[in-house]
Order: sequence, then C-alpha cells, then structure tokens
Amino acid sequence: LAYFFILLCHITEKNSAMTMNKIILALYVCSFAHAYTTDLLVPAPLSRATTTQVPEVCYSPNLRVGTLTLPRVATGTINWGADTSAVSDFVDKYPAPSFFDTAERYSTSPLVVLGMGWGTTEERFAENIGPSDEGNRAIVGTKFTPTPWRKSKMDVVEAALRSRERMGVDKIDLYSIHMPDIFSKDPKQAPLDPVYWDGLVECVQRGIVSNVGVSNYGATLTARCHSHLAAHGIPLASNQIHYSLLYNSKSEVCRKACEELGVATFGYFGLGMGLLTGSYSRNELLRNRDKYGLSDAHGYSQGDIDLALPSSRGKGRSFLEKRDLTKYAASSNVHYLIAEMVKVAIKHGKSVSQVAINYCVTKNVIPIVGCSTVQQFESNMQAGGSWRLDAYDLRALESVEFAQFDGAGFKRSEGKFVGYGTEKWRLD
Repeated sequence: LAYFFILLCHITEKNSAMTMNKIILALYVCSFAHAYTTDLLVPAPLSRATTTQVPEVCYSPNLRVGTLTLPRVATGTINWGADTSAVSDFVDKYPAPSFFDTAERYSTSPLVVLGMGWGTTEERFAENIGPSDEGNRAIVGTKFTPTPWRKSKMDVVEAALRSRERMGVDKIDLYSIHMPDIFSKDPKQAPLDPVYWDGLVECVQRGIVSNVGVSNYGATLTARCHSHLAAHGIPLASNQIHYSLLYNSKSEVCRKACEELGVATFGYFGLGMGLLTGSYSRNELLRNRDKYGLSDAHGYSQGDIDLALPSSRGKGRSFLEKRDLTKYAASSNVHYLIAEMVKVAIKHGKSVSQVAINYCVTKNVIPIVGCSTVQQFESNMQAGGSWRLDAYDLRALESVEFAQFDGAGFKRSEGKFVGYGTEKWRLD
C-alpha cells in the first residue's frame, strides 16, 4: 500500500517538493508497517539450544503415599547380602528422604529358604532411621507374612512389634500384608484376610504404625480391604504388585483400580529380574545391529549403544533363576523390546535400565528396584527424576510383541517358594 501511495503521489502532484515530502512520509509509513507486520506474523528467532531440542517438562521427584513424602523410586532389599553398602551410604547420597522396601521374611541368612532366619534385613535399618523432621533419613516399609499358624489379628500386632524393635523405631512408616491368605483352603473356613486387616487396624490404633498397605492384591481384594479399613476410619495407603514392561496386563488393571481408590501402587520386578537392563540381550544386539535397527546406517553409533547398554550383569541370582532368565531371553522376542529401549535411552541420554524404571514412573507406579552399591542407587534415583517417557516412547515400547514374563526360579508373579511350600495367589 505504501509503494502504491508513492506512485499515486508521483502521478497526481505537480509540485516536486511536495511530492518528495509525501514520498518520504510514505517510506516512513512503509518501514513502520513492515516492522509491525513482521513482529506480528513471524516469531522471534529461536536460540540454538531451543532449535536443537525441545525442553522437557520438569516433574516433581517426590509424591505422597498416605502421610509419607516418598521419592518416585523405591529401593528393594530382598537380595541384600553381606556385601551390600550400609544404609547410611545410600541415605547420604540422596538429597531427600529415601524409601526402602523390606519385609520380616527378607533375610541375609541362607536359612531363609527353609523359612528361618527372618528379620536380619530389618535389623540393617537400626540406627539409620530418624524422626521425619530431621531431613535426610531412611523411610522404611516392611511387611507381615501370612503363614499357616498365624490366624488372629494379634499375630499381626505381635509381628509388627517385633519388626519395630528390630528396626529401632517408635513407629513403622508403612506396614503391609505381604500377600493374600492362601492357606484357608477349607471351603467351610472363611479366609483370614479380614482378620489380618483387623490386625492392621489394631496396629494403627495402638500407634505401632503410621500407614498401612497390602501386597500382591488384585483389584477385587484391594477394594474389599479399602472398604474394610475405611469403616474404621483408616485409609489404605498402597498396594505392591509385579509391574514392568514385561508384565503389565493384569497389573495395569489392578493399578487403575487402585488409582480410582486413591491407593498408591508399588511395582516390584521393575527391571524384570535383570532382563530389562539389557544384560541378557546385549551380545545378540551387538552381533545383529542392522537386524534390530541399531546400525550406523540407522543413526546409532557403537559408542551410543555402549552408553545405553552397559555390559555388566546383576549379581545375586540363583542357578535356577539364571537358567530361566537365559531361556526366556532366547525364546521370548525380548531382544526386540530391548532394541527399542536402546533407541529411547539414546534419545534421552539415559541407560536401558533407567528407561525401564521410568516406564513404571510414567505409569504412576513407584518401582521397587534393588541395588547393592551406591552407584546403582544413584542411577536408580536419577531414573525417576524430573524427566518422563513421552507418548512416542510409550507407543514404541508397548507395540513390541513378546512372551509375558512371569518370573524365574522360585520367584514368580503370583507365587513364591518358602520353607513350608510354594505360596500362590491370583492377581485378579
């Protein structure tokens, strides 16, 4: 319009001086209009950092479970042994309260396979748990184990008192029933689950525990327990189940049911007993990089793969567990899942293990991840920090087809072996 105005002035005006003044005015209007429309329609130039990557949303590293403020990742203690770092070493490395999952049945003693030697893992927390207002501390959740000879609510109370004494605390932060009652097989005998729930109520009312939960409960039993406790004015804080990329069909149904009830979900086997660290797939992927879309031609260098897929393999597995894990890795198609996890790990600058952990966190599950060294502990905590897998990551990981992983050795998703037999339940 400004240029057209200049041309019009040139044609119609006889006075050259006046024409020049109008031309200058028109040029001024033109420059102003150009600046205005440029600012209006074209965004400001992006910085180099902004154009190369989209900044991720900063997520809170903590969440509330009952009255507790917990990190997004819990530390498992079921495989702790004599070579495990001291609890104080872990706590000193994390700038917020750390949550440790244990149970009266967890033990560093080899007699635990015979149903003996209980409580030694709980004892490791003595002198490492302080009042909540003292800053860094170990928050510990422990569990009551149903057995054929525990049949009253006072059995729950007495077990809680012993756990409290072993850990050296005034109050247990989170006390859970380890599994459903699977011993009352007589159809004329009512299941003992409500009896154990009454035991939890008694523990709260006596001031022995601060929060109560359950473990290995399906959606139906969780809802029943939630209602039972609510009738006494006590909330159900959590349910602990098997949850991972390798096992999340039944678990996801249970998680959603818990979410509707306001019950937090803890997930064990988050690393698939080592399968989701890539340890059982590394050699296969490196031998066939092109087959799994990880070659240089696909944009993935050997160095990137090495960072995402460390070569170490977890310790502490029994012969039977290693046998089952190796067999599963060779026949389940899990290598393709690990290949996709490598790609996601490289994208985020993380390791495959951290992707597996963050998958649970992204699903609003608190993964319980074992560790025996401070380095592993720090890596696990970073996995659940201020980043999350995005929708593209989830679609890529969940679209891979593989055989469902049920566990290895005597550790199964719906059953565990103890000294007096194999306990089994149904997660439904």
